Amino acid sequence: MADVDPETLLEWLSMGQGEERDMQLIALEQLCMLLLMSDNVDRCFESCPPRAFLPALCRIFLDECAPDNVLEVTARAITYYLDVSAECTRRIIATDGAVKAICNRLVVAELASRTSKDLAEQCIKVLELICTREAGAVFESGGLGCVLSFVRENGWRAHKDTLHSAMAVVSRLCTKVEPQDTSLPPCVESLSTLLKHEDSH
Repeated sequence: MADVDPETLLEWLSMGQGEERDMQLIALEQLCMLLLMSDNVDRCFESCPPRAFLPALCRIFLDECAPDNVLEVTARAITYYLDVSAECTRRIIATDGAVKAICNRLVVAELASRTSKDLAEQCIKVLELICTREAGAVFESGGLGCVLSFVRENGWRAHKDTLHSAMAVVSRLCTKVEPQDTSLPPCVESLSTLLKHEDSH
């Protein structure tokens, strides 16, 4: 399995039906390993080019049947790409609906479930990295409301660094709010609630 060529990996990433889901998961784990272990950005991007792999990863997020464990590894792979190069952000933005799909995972997160919690926390990390370059795209995808409701509903269950990342996203997105935005009243209400909230965590 150690020497699967990138074209095969890309092919496996596009699988998603029934037993093919296992192949997809193997490909995702392999891709994460390649990105994590790479000590040369250029060589890494040459073998697993973002222009081919990031749209494939985004399509997994757009697959409504994709299970949480597959989505969690997908989010991790996207994070690794963004960690290596912030330029990768525009490839994610270019995939229609991808950012919205990532935001929506926070709304349906079940933090009592380990896998769902890991997925939500990884999605926060992805959004934080996207926000450094393209906060507007996250804002337009409803990110502010999604992240705020995640913090309000699940903040006590999330890791401390996830909360810091979530609030970093919120503060970036607040700069995009216009006075006439319909999202303003619920956001102000959420922020006010958080201000009054006392939490030793």
